[in-house]
Amino acid sequence: MLMRNKILLALAATLAALVVGIVLSFTTFKTTPLFDSVAGQWGILVASIAGLVLGAARGLLKKKNAIEGDVVTRHGVGSFISHWTTAVGIFAAIYSGVMLGFFIMNGKSLWVIPVFSQTLQQVIPQLNVHYFAVILTLFGSLFFVADYIATRDWSLLIPNLRDVIHGFIGKYFLRRKWDNEDKYLSSQKSAAIPYLLVGLVILITGAVKTLAHVEWLPGTGISASAWGWATVFHDVFTVLIVLYTIVHVGLVVLLGHWPSLISWFTGTMPKETVEHHHPVWYEKLTTGKNKS
Repeated sequence: MLMRNKILLALAATLAALVVGIVLSFTTFKTTPLFDSVAGQWGILVASIAGLVLGAARGLLKKKNAIEGDVVTRHGVGSFISHWTTAVGIFAAIYSGVMLGFFIMNGKSLWVIPVFSQTLQQVIPQLNVHYFAVILTLFGSLFFVADYIATRDWSLLIPNLRDVIHGFIGKYFLRRKWDNEDKYLSSQKSAAIPYLLVGLVILITGAVKTLAHVEWLPGTGISASAWGWATVFHDVFTVLIVLYTIVHVGLVVLLGHWPSLISWFTGTMPKETVEHHHPVWYEKLTTGKNKS
């Protein structure tokens, strides 16, 4: 019950932070582009450093997952913080990005979704929502990266060839039996690397676009050409991550991996499910060899 309350608190705090950001975007800062302000730019840096420091601390101090009666602890509070701040931030960034427009040339969209924000009064609030979304995403993603590195459980998410060939291609496309499943399924690990690479491109191109607004830091001048190409790649890879997310969630639902999905709301999985569907992880839990 205590863990459930901590999880609910983490979710509530994440949503509250987003709501506050949206309200401020349409009220206090409705005429002030935060990406252009020194305070706003420092906010991005502070969120990044905070994510790294807190994530590293969590990775060094966190308790290992354990079997507790009929359930297994799969995600601690730190996992919820990194997962949901990143997820909520990504969804808010996608929303504000759509409102601002993708693939724009001469003020018009080059694809099916129109530009919803046409005037400066419409653009600035959405740009600020994008700013708060970036703050959440950077904090959550860097929290996760630092936590992952500090934990040093590399096989948790990095797939090997057997995961890709047998646990993903063989299991789902060739319908061959594969029981060598850890805490995260081989298919999930196989999908994680492309997802992270797409997200990294979005992060880098977003950083280039942001640096074009930074005038107080020497050597950060970005040419119009570099800004333009960064925008193109930012838009293209944003569309890719939207499609990737839809496929990712859709496959979880279609393939019946409900316990894994539900664990992102409860923090636990049934012991029986872990024993039968995650035998490698179950063995680590019972022998005390799990690192996280």
